Amino acid sequence: MDDASPAQAIDTCSACGGAIDVTDELPFAQIYCPHCGEGLRARRFFNNFELVALIGQGGMGSVYKAYDHTLGRMVALKVLRREMSATDEERAKLEQEARITASVNHPHVVRVYSFGEAHGQFYLAMELVEKGSLDDLMGIQSHVPEAQVLEIGVQIAEGLEAAAEQGLIHRDVKPGNILFSDAHTAKIVDFGLARVLEEEAEARGEIWGTPYYIAPERLSCESEDFRSDIYSLGGTLFHAIAGRPPFEAESASLVALKQIKSQPVSLEAFAPDVAAETAYVINRMLEKNPEDRYPAYSELIEHLEYARSKVLERAGRPAAKREVVQIETSRTKLYVALISAGVAVLLLGSFAWLFMFSEREEIKAVRELVFSGGAGKAPDSLDDGMAAIAAGRYGDAAKTLGEGVLGADPATERGKWIQLNLALSLMLDGQKQAAKDQWQLLARGGLFSDQREQLELANMFLDAAEFGQRKSPVSRGDLSGYPKEGLAALVRFFAGVNNWSLGAREEACGCLEEFLKSPGDQRVAWWNIYRGVATRLLAEQS
Repeated sequence: MDDASPAQAIDTCSACGGAIDVTDELPFAQIYCPHCGEGLRARRFFNNFELVALIGQGGMGSVYKAYDHTLGRMVALKVLRREMSATDEERAKLEQEARITASVNHPHVVRVYSFGEAHGQFYLAMELVEKGSLDDLMGIQSHVPEAQVLEIGVQIAEGLEAAAEQGLIHRDVKPGNILFSDAHTAKIVDFGLARVLEEEAEARGEIWGTPYYIAPERLSCESEDFRSDIYSLGGTLFHAIAGRPPFEAESASLVALKQIKSQPVSLEAFAPDVAAETAYVINRMLEKNPEDRYPAYSELIEHLEYARSKVLERAGRPAAKREVVQIETSRTKLYVALISAGVAVLLLGSFAWLFMFSEREEIKAVRELVFSGGAGKAPDSLDDGMAAIAAGRYGDAAKTLGEGVLGADPATERGKWIQLNLALSLMLDGQKQAAKDQWQLLARGGLFSDQREQLELANMFLDAAEFGQRKSPVSRGDLSGYPKEGLAALVRFFAGVNNWSLGAREEACGCLEEFLKSPGDQRVAWWNIYRGVATRLLAEQS
């Protein structure tokens, strides 16, 4: 039956066993038991899937890290907005698209395992890909290394080709839909779902898609084929290399978009150092007329691979001296040697700037004081970054931790600590937008572990990210549900620093003073550094 109201949903409190009506609650929402006050998550179960952490939210719905109790594995569970499956017809369309998408089995396409419905919402169980997205990478590096972008382009084009062979076009290729399973493997996600949203928009007389990357034929309501995806992929690669999209407009109106997308594209205009082969491929992908783009994925892939080979070939030759200050050390010589040998593609750009700054003697001295128990230990970006924070050198801390975050696995405890303290140092250094981006990356990463003994720490990272990026001041009342001791006390510290960066000094002092009352936690090696920062900020206020 169409437009049926969802049945009443009842959860049971794990502490007191009381019944809780969660009918109007969103999946995984933080709620408190009306009987005993225990905090818990609502709607954690979608049939055999148990929600573990929120990964991200978008126009279609929300994505959660979830445990499949039937097959005993972790998956990504995409839960669509309730209105997307409100009628039998809409549910049938979603099921049809899910079946077609599940038929695509390719290393560069995120697998769809199964689909279903629970709590009146349609969901898809998909392969869990946890190493971030191209959009995340572009947030860290405004200009992604050319060879790396071309490799991503090859892989995604191969995934799109496999889908096209099944009769699928994506319709929403963009940086946020390109995920990484490791440092060298890119995968395209959300096949089929864009078609459903596009039909919704057409019914309202609208154009659905991401304006930066949408193909011109979509704007004119002309028929689409795989070449529309080639255009969107070209726009994505352009943005990653140039640090800006191929087109920018003050208005996202249909008239304005048609006007700007009628103009020719030139990657060289915004990335003058790009290889001629790279510029040729991407400019051709972005031709206004579909017939002027690549007629087949095979030719596109061949040209992308050729451009990449030329970039790598030139990287192995002696480069002209550039007018930048560089500190040449044995470490830089090592990486130059690796690049010359063509050993590591990612080192071409991702690590090129890591060794441009010498370690200050002051930070070395502080590090020896703070980490006196680590005599003879090799230099460590996390320890060095924390020493810089202890010394009040927040800009240096951000640089050091920024180096560390590129080489750390974000799905590990160490990776989370580096992300957390990078966000902190950026906030203390006044780099608000960069700090916000880092908090969002930390939040999107979800729980680094679902093991019971590590859940408290894993949740602390997520809570710190939530309060660290708040746009409005956090009051003591907002934190009333958090314990004042143990790891949860750190949430007050990060909320206080965020209040400080927002200029809300009274609220900042309240949170920081509450934090200083905590006795600390031996699991956090740098608790005293956080205490020092809090004391320093309070002293500035007095």
